[in-house]
Amino acid sequence: MGLRVDSLPLIIRALPVAGIGAVSLVNWVSAWQLLMTPYYITKPFVLLGLILYLVLRVPITPTRLPFLLGLVFSLLGDVFLIPKGTRWFLAGMGAFSITQLMYIWGFNISMPSIPVMVVGVALFIAGVILIHLVVNRFAESSSINKAILPYLKGYSTLILAMSISALLCLARPAWSDQAAAMAGIGGILFFLSDGMIGLDKLDRRLPKFRFWVIFTYHLAQFLIVAAVIQLPG
Repeated sequence: MGLRVDSLPLIIRALPVAGIGAVSLVNWVSAWQLLMTPYYITKPFVLLGLILYLVLRVPITPTRLPFLLGLVFSLLGDVFLIPKGTRWFLAGMGAFSITQLMYIWGFNISMPSIPVMVVGVALFIAGVILIHLVVNRFAESSSINKAILPYLKGYSTLILAMSISALLCLARPAWSDQAAAMAGIGGILFFLSDGMIGLDKLDRRLPKFRFWVIFTYHLAQFLIVAAVIQLPG
């Protein structure tokens, strides 16, 4: 039996997904085994693949543009975080801060009802207070450069706002249930990934830290892109 001609579009469409999956797998295995050369080489290609996939898969409409820009700045952040040093860490944090702003913009193009927004704002305020208290407490017994604490808190505020915005997609009229669930889980995973980076900076490193950070980060981006593709034009 030969390959059917009408199956070619499906195969062509699956190739980028397979490529992103293969590169991601190499990256995750490298992170788990602390093989830093293949880890750093493959790291930017995952986001580059996602950017190309989004651009080729659907039209970049005004509702999708913020997410495309967020992916571009995520790619820059990934590259900036490869070198060691405080300046590179702050550059990476700056790039990812723009990512969070882009995602917040994208999620909030479609607004939920006022009562839902009130609940979201209340959760955000409570979260900001908790982050402030936790960072201050952990910083007391850590070796972190205290000068970067305001940047750490500021970025934590942005990732919290993005995560809550993603969760509120469950009540946004423009988002289907499936897309909203993907966006919400993606937002939570993004928050967990960056939270583990923050804990590492505060000398609270988890076992297999590098693997869990990159694994949750990539899953977050995969889910957000999958959700955005389902948005109406």
